[in-house]
Amino acid sequence: MTTLISIDEAAAQGIERLRLPVWANPLDHLKIDIFDGKPGPWTHLYAPLNKECNGHDPIDVLCLQVDYTAKSYLPYEGPTSDSVEYKAAQAAFEGIFK
Repeated sequence: MTTLISIDEAAAQGIERLRLPVWANPLDHLKIDIFDGKPGPWTHLYAPLNKECNGHDPIDVLCLQVDYTAKSYLPYEGPTSDSVEYKAAQAAFEGIFK
C-alpha cells in the first residue's frame, strides 16, 4: 500500500491530485492548487457523479476548516476528467435522478 500523505506534504512535493482511500468510486479525487509549494484554500473535487448531480465537474470547494497536516490522502494516479474512461463513468450516471 502507498503511504498516506497530507495535503501540505503533497503540495511541497508538487502532487496536485489526491484521493481518500475510503472513497467508493476509484475515479473520485481532489486537485489542489499549489502556490510556492503550499496548498491554496480551494480544492477541486472531481467525481463522475458531479456532472449529473451538480451540473458540472469539478466542484470547487473552499477548504478553510480542513486539516492540511492530516496524513489521510493517497496520490491519485488514475484517469483525469478528459480521459475516455472518466467520460464513460460520467455517462453511466446520466439520467439517474429522473
